[in-house]
Amino acid sequence: MKKLKLITVCLILIGIGSLSYYIFGQEHRYAKSYAHQFFNYPLPPKTEIMEKDFDHGVLYGGGPSGNGGYPTVASYMKLSSELSEKEIFNYYYKKHFDIYFEGDETMEKDSKGRIWYEGKNAVKEDLSIENNKGRPIQFIIQSKKEFSYPFFISF
Repeated sequence: MKKLKLITVCLILIGIGSLSYYIFGQEHRYAKSYAHQFFNYPLPPKTEIMEKDFDHGVLYGGGPSGNGGYPTVASYMKLSSELSEKEIFNYYYKKHFDIYFEGDETMEKDSKGRIWYEGKNAVKEDLSIENNKGRPIQFIIQSKKEFSYPFFISF
C-alpha cells in the first residue's frame, strides 16, 4: 500500500513538472519556430551565412513602446555575397526583412545581453549596382516580430 502511494505521488509530481515545463517553455518554442522560418528562407546565389542568431523577450528588440507587454523575437543573419547591393535588396525586400549594409547598422544590446540591430535600413535609390565578384560584401538581414502564445500573461 505504501509503495502504491509513493508511485502515485511520483507520477503526480512528474505530471506537474512536465506540464510546468510545457507551459513555461512556450515562449521560447514559439520564438525558436519563428526564427527557424526566417533562417530557412533560401539564400540568393553566391551568398554565404557568416553568423545567425535569435533572441526574444518582453521589452526587447527595439519594438514599439506600449506593445502591451507582448514578447518580441528578433532573428538576424550576417551574410557575405558577391551580388550587388541592388540585387540583394530586391531579393530580401519583398519579404519585408530589415537590410543593413556594412556600416549602416548599430548593434543594440539590452541589460540581459540580448542583441538586435538598428540603423539605416537599405533604401532602393541609394544602392550600388556593381557586382562584387571576388570581393564579397557583408550585410545583415533581420526580422522582428511581436507574438503571443497560449497561456501568455501580459503585464
